[in-house]
Amino acid sequence: MAEHQADPIIVVSSRPDDAEAIKQTLRNAGSLAQCHGMTDTKELVIAMQELDPVLLVIFTNDFGSERFTLSVQARDTHKPDLPVIAVQPRVSEESIAAAMEAGASDLVSLGNQARLQSVAIREMQRCRQARDLREMQESAEELERQVEALVKDSVDALLHVQEGIITDANPAWLDMMGYDSNTDMPGTPVLDVFDDAAHLTLKGALAACMLGNWSGHTLELKMRRPDGELVATQIQLERGVFDDEPCVRINIEIDVAKAAETPKKIVDGSAHHPLTGFYRRQRFLTEIEERLAQPVKGGLRVLAYVKPDSIHKVREQIGPICSDDLLLEFAKILQEHARKDDLYGQFGGDLFMVLMPRGTFRDAIAWAENLIAAINAKLFDVGDKSISVSCTVGLAKHMVTDEGVADLVLRAQKSYQLGVKSGGNTVSAPELENSEAENRRGDTSQVKQIKAALMRNNFRLVYQPVASLNDQSEHIFDALLRMIDEDGREIMPNVFLPTAARHGMMKSIDRWVIATAIRFCKQQQKCRIFVRLSVNSILDKTLFDWIRQQVEGSGVDPSLLVFEITEHDAEDNLKSAKELATSLTQIRCCFAIEHFGLGSQPLQLLEHIPVNFIKIDGSLMEGITTDKILQEKVKAFVRGAISRNISTVAERVEDANTMAVLWQIGLQYIQGFYVQGPEEIVIEG
Repeated sequence: MAEHQADPIIVVSSRPDDAEAIKQTLRNAGSLAQCHGMTDTKELVIAMQELDPVLLVIFTNDFGSERFTLSVQARDTHKPDLPVIAVQPRVSEESIAAAMEAGASDLVSLGNQARLQSVAIREMQRCRQARDLREMQESAEELERQVEALVKDSVDALLHVQEGIITDANPAWLDMMGYDSNTDMPGTPVLDVFDDAAHLTLKGALAACMLGNWSGHTLELKMRRPDGELVATQIQLERGVFDDEPCVRINIEIDVAKAAETPKKIVDGSAHHPLTGFYRRQRFLTEIEERLAQPVKGGLRVLAYVKPDSIHKVREQIGPICSDDLLLEFAKILQEHARKDDLYGQFGGDLFMVLMPRGTFRDAIAWAENLIAAINAKLFDVGDKSISVSCTVGLAKHMVTDEGVADLVLRAQKSYQLGVKSGGNTVSAPELENSEAENRRGDTSQVKQIKAALMRNNFRLVYQPVASLNDQSEHIFDALLRMIDEDGREIMPNVFLPTAARHGMMKSIDRWVIATAIRFCKQQQKCRIFVRLSVNSILDKTLFDWIRQQVEGSGVDPSLLVFEITEHDAEDNLKSAKELATSLTQIRCCFAIEHFGLGSQPLQLLEHIPVNFIKIDGSLMEGITTDKILQEKVKAFVRGAISRNISTVAERVEDANTMAVLWQIGLQYIQGFYVQGPEEIVIEG
């Protein structure tokens, strides 16, 4: 066994035997007391410095005596954290109060050894704890001094921010941003050095960071130089301390890919357009072909065909050179709307194409609408003129029946032409209306495949995390359905579910999903799961009794099951949806409405159906970091839900900037690619 450290104790008394009595009493209690008797207070200061005692015991009959007074004064001057215990033959409440008033921690007597032991051990423990804490504080202060020195000399650009105000900017940041000195930075609101469009994002990230809900996320924001020039940067936030006060430390890196005011010359001139840096025609088509050969993890791919409206008239007005400047500014706006996995190409001078992976076709439409709004809001300064332009976007969804890239481009072009014929300045997506007829092709073979999957149990669930922005200990998942074909390949639900719905097969599929989700809850205890119900199940009068039997038979906590229906299905089947939701909540299951916010009066729906969660549609996440109108719309949904004690989830969150804005708005949960990472979490049912 390891040896216990001895407890040095100083005993001040006119009787040398008193020190021995204290030692024996404390050793009987298990303390390795080393008592040093002292009859003369003149040596007390030296003894305290040499021994570093954890207790000072003073025998006295008079708290006003010279021995007691001088001993306490020596303690106060040289060892203020050293506890003092006074000892008298008899103890009363009045004498204890007098001792404490004179500077002692307590008063004891040798006659009551149990109390003496407990008081002495208590005070020694307090002394050791106080000294340990002081050492930790001193170590932390020294570490902070070292950190501050490192920050000052760091090659990384750093800002320290307290309550939204810059308290310090290191030389690397001053040099990067072009400031002469740090004298003017302390006291500057941090929002002043960022682009106006970044303010809500930064506010949300700063607030989340101070509360410990932000870790390792990278934001892409623009910072403002002293001359007003905007610089694209990537920033990371962490909690820290500056001048003994909590702060947020912002680490900033220039986004090299976006930093230049105009795109740098591309070495491979045959592959990239010399002005915009976008892929030229042949390389773009090759890149598309390679992308389409890879399976999409979720959702779909959409090709956007984008052209400024009446560009020939614009050229006549401003000339060919200024036209190039305008197209460069047009391309910059396109770049600002790009996501990480979007693929951009430029065909000739004024035709742009974008291949984008999105969760739904609605998300692509929302992207196009935001782009058009940004183009309309921009006043293009070219030469000595300021002009406004509009654009038309044609969208085409990639389908497995496509013959190749040419087929996809042709359909996107036809969509664009329809938009131009309708007057331009619009999003043209005829496939959204025509998809029903298109999907019916091949139904016969797919129906057989679905029936075989039901008979052979060739379905599986994958579980996408739903992350809490406030409570990181929660474990919530969204159940996503997959079908496995005869070759073991995974088929996404948007491929086979429309066919299943058209041929009355959804009730059977829904029950398979529910039963598997219940098994998941039983295996993964305390994990909550969202389970989708089709419109067929909403109208199925036997479903509730079946669910109740399944839940009761499994022993699963019903509150872990969240049954969700779409806002559209809820509106179209309000009475049945209300009956089902009411019945499920009565047995303590939860209920949710997904794709929320697309209807004419979404909040009114919550007055009729008992709901625990709303999932705000992912298409409303497109552009929310910069679109104030969209931010206010989502904020109204959040306020309306909170007032009804309903939790809010944002669908299809794709980046940290969006997450920061949603945190500031007040969203409680998020889900999407950014939450789940590149791979979905898979747990076999």
